[in-house]
Amino acid sequence: MIKGSAMPNPQQTSNALAGLVNHLTTAIVLINARMEIVALNLAAENLFRASHYQMQLEPVSNLLLLDPLLKQQLERSSKQQQSFTSRDTQIQQTNGRMLWVDLSVTAVDEHGSLALEIQPLERVKKLTQEARMSTQQQTSANLVRNLAHEIKNPLGGIRGAAQLLQRELDPSLHEFTDIIISEADRLRDLVDRLVGPQRQTQKQRYNIHQVLDKIEQLLKAEAGEQIQLIRDYDPSLPELLIDANQITQVLLNVGRNALQSLLENDIQPGQISLKTRAVRRFTIGNTCHRLVCCISIIDNGPGIAADLIEDIFFPLVTRRAQGTGLGLSIAQSLIQQHQGLIECNSQKGQTCFNIYLPMENNPWAKMYGL
Repeated sequence: MIKGSAMPNPQQTSNALAGLVNHLTTAIVLINARMEIVALNLAAENLFRASHYQMQLEPVSNLLLLDPLLKQQLERSSKQQQSFTSRDTQIQQTNGRMLWVDLSVTAVDEHGSLALEIQPLERVKKLTQEARMSTQQQTSANLVRNLAHEIKNPLGGIRGAAQLLQRELDPSLHEFTDIIISEADRLRDLVDRLVGPQRQTQKQRYNIHQVLDKIEQLLKAEAGEQIQLIRDYDPSLPELLIDANQITQVLLNVGRNALQSLLENDIQPGQISLKTRAVRRFTIGNTCHRLVCCISIIDNGPGIAADLIEDIFFPLVTRRAQGTGLGLSIAQSLIQQHQGLIECNSQKGQTCFNIYLPMENNPWAKMYGL
């Protein structure tokens, strides 16, 4: 033993290990030989939407429904103190939600206690899909920028020539040159929207619920009494460091899409929910954030076609006769400028857009223990 060095305190070591387990991104559930829950780490609490204190010494069946084969494997592993791994396994939560996971079971002591390591494959697949989509969208954005440059140059020439021609023509013929000029302007505006927002992001601390209240007012003004708007806010959320104008544009684009879908399909009663929540340990890109704000816009419309869902954030992708296909593309670009993420889950009867904004850099986030 080196002189002057101190032996680590067992309690300190235990606390350090507990803290380490809590900061793992893998969900860990510790159960005893009676198949009762002893502990959950933070990742498990988030995955199963259950509290460690709420589930302590509850049967594991109150957390997830085990099929008979998996239950037998757990009981055998507990008695024989053997570990096993089950890849690509489907488990069912008590609320009926199905999860595809990699499950690793490790015997931790001679009393039959087991540690269940649960890695959801849905999130892994989603991260892979996000990376692929990000690459595709970057390629698409570069192509659009180059194309926009090639279009805008001749457009300027056409508009200038139309103005010169207008000076030479009889006033009775000006309506034709006016059409040329107005269409050139319309195409130029379309190209500018294709390229995306050019203004530098100007972030300030702002209450996200004030932004959502404004969105609610705008949607009510457009829909009148035809649509029911539901607010489901987390009042404990702190102010976010955002560009309020850009986030307003994002939420308005998504909200208007939901509104138009409900009105065009004559959904009765049409509902749009505006929801906010704080989410712990959420990965955006290659960064695992300890805390993010999740803003959800949910409607009870017909849903988005399965063959369209993966392409909705690309420019010019739309099936609406009057749509430009630019709203969601612009929304994604603005959210990326905030180092955030926008994603969509859709099925018949419900479409949900989730917008995630990091909160770590926010001085008010200390109230969440950051």
